[in-house]
Amino acid sequence: MKDPTIGSFMPAQKVAARAGVHPSTASRLARKLGFDTYSAMREALEFEQDASARVRKRIESAAGRSLLESVVAGEMAALSRLMAQVSPEQIAAATNSLRRASRIIVIGESHAGSLAELFARRLKRSGYLATGLAHADWQAADELISLTQKDLVFGMIFRHDSPGVVRALTLAAERGAGTILLTDRAVAAAATTTITARRGEPGEFHSLTVPMAICNTLVLELSRVDRGRSMEALAQLEDLRLSFENAGAPRKRRITAVE
Repeated sequence: MKDPTIGSFMPAQKVAARAGVHPSTASRLARKLGFDTYSAMREALEFEQDASARVRKRIESAAGRSLLESVVAGEMAALSRLMAQVSPEQIAAATNSLRRASRIIVIGESHAGSLAELFARRLKRSGYLATGLAHADWQAADELISLTQKDLVFGMIFRHDSPGVVRALTLAAERGAGTILLTDRAVAAAATTTITARRGEPGEFHSLTVPMAICNTLVLELSRVDRGRSMEALAQLEDLRLSFENAGAPRKRRITAVE
């Protein structure tokens, strides 16, 4: 109670030891407060920490190293744990859903919105009809109004609750469309396929490195299994890019015999 920052990072056994009670007491406390497990309560406490506390912990964890070394080490550690959190079966299920979808709507709020737009752009370059939404507002309503069972909603929820993304996933399920959720939360919205991966140590500054690695994997996996669809689209994209560059280049002046 005196230091919520420290308390939110401690496992139930340590909290119980400091309080002089049995570890099961900590679990009962979590359930009385409305959480299914102590881990769920601790996750909620972690998410309550403000940005300054997370940045302060990252700086303090440098421990004599440069901040660049600390950040790189943290990202490498988070990526190294990714294989234990995401299975090949989850990647395959998400890839198959993306490949079969007539239209893909990628939606995320706050900083997840930036990755949602980037992922949608990469899908579009690979020949898929994709739209990225960084806000769950009238723009989302415009895209979701024509949702059918042949479409797919790919939601991203990081750190905080995201009612707009949850609403989009719920609407997709009601329309019979496919749903995929990429999240770092242990307790998240329902989806046909859910990929959960932590983005770093609890309470520390988190980046988008881990979910971006997952998105890149899905794009590459599509290229491997969609029988040339992605490769053909990327080749056409390069031709189009060059045509626009050539269209903007100044024409060479022809020299006639009179001149």
